[in-house]
Amino acid sequence: MSGEDSGLDRLLRPSHRACVATEFFAATAHIPMTIALAIVLARPMADWPLILPLVGGTFLQAWLIGAHVHAGRPALPALQLVGGSIYMLSVAVAQFAIPADPLPWIHLVSSLLVASCLGGAQVLPGMIGEAIQVIAHVIRALAVIAIYAAIDNGDPLHFLTEPEHRFLVVGTALLGCALGSAAVVHRRDRARLAEVVTQLKGYSEMLLGRSMLSKAMESADDLRPRRTRRSVLFADIRGFTRWSEQHTPEEVLLMLDGVYSAAEAACARFRPARTKHTGDEVMMFFAEPAVAAEAALALREEVGAFLAFYGLHVGIGLHHGEVIEGLVGASRTKAYDILGDTVNTAKRVSDHAKPGCIVVTFTFYEACRGRIAIAGDQSLTAKGKSSAILISELTGMVTG
Repeated sequence: MSGEDSGLDRLLRPSHRACVATEFFAATAHIPMTIALAIVLARPMADWPLILPLVGGTFLQAWLIGAHVHAGRPALPALQLVGGSIYMLSVAVAQFAIPADPLPWIHLVSSLLVASCLGGAQVLPGMIGEAIQVIAHVIRALAVIAIYAAIDNGDPLHFLTEPEHRFLVVGTALLGCALGSAAVVHRRDRARLAEVVTQLKGYSEMLLGRSMLSKAMESADDLRPRRTRRSVLFADIRGFTRWSEQHTPEEVLLMLDGVYSAAEAACARFRPARTKHTGDEVMMFFAEPAVAAEAALALREEVGAFLAFYGLHVGIGLHHGEVIEGLVGASRTKAYDILGDTVNTAKRVSDHAKPGCIVVTFTFYEACRGRIAIAGDQSLTAKGKSSAILISELTGMVTG
């Protein structure tokens, strides 16, 4: 079942490309793109080739962080240093010395400060962590001012002596604070949305089953009613009515929960297309009759052992044939189910099964002839059926 969970989770998560694009445009590209613009506008053409490692490092950083987000893991704070480190190394190699240019230092130092903030935000809970995330956005915004100061005159103290520059610094810091606050609110909304999606996913699995939900997420056409062939399994608790009369509703519910859990655990590896519980009955349907037979044997063993503690037994019936499968019901109330005479026949056969026995119809046997072993033939005249049903007892699977 883990495979189905992981497949469904992949459908619910944004794509790797979307995660990379979000990281690139929302965070990683701010400082390096400003540096690239400054080089083009204020530096000689000889410096332009350094834009290539600057942009390449930015894309690599966004790709690595986006990969972590896509995988559902928190991005390592150290990844914030990838772009700045590549740019600093490229400038050092080009100049054969430690760079005197302030631009790579602004990029690397601001990246280091952002990485420290994000690392602290991952450790510190609640509003403190969120406040540190806001500070990271303020640092990114002020880095743009630092780049402007570097290409203006290179003297930050002289830069701050101008009133319009002080206004620019304060205004940019407030803008970074606003952007950071918006990012925190957006992150809260995404976390809440993820909780709602998880709840809805759980409810949908209860109604559709995990395997069918995965198919429905890939193609909505899988939910439309259609004619197909299915093997239907009905399991019924023998002696349930008399036993329930002697016990409280809470005790009955506890026992039924145990039966349902045992039935699902026994048949999980056979991946029924749908499992439905109604009172003391369990209904499952399968695409392959041989798989349904194996599931019935496993269910009898698991549920039978559980019911033995209550002095009860289980009877199981199997039939194979055409059904209508899909979402059925009124316009506002629908459920994924199967309809048809095949379902009714499986129910009648199950009612006829003795305690601890598995009864199959001749039609079911023919659908998997050579793969199951049966014993005894009997003609069953079931209520509501115009003709007799030929049934046998399933004794096991044929090996070899």
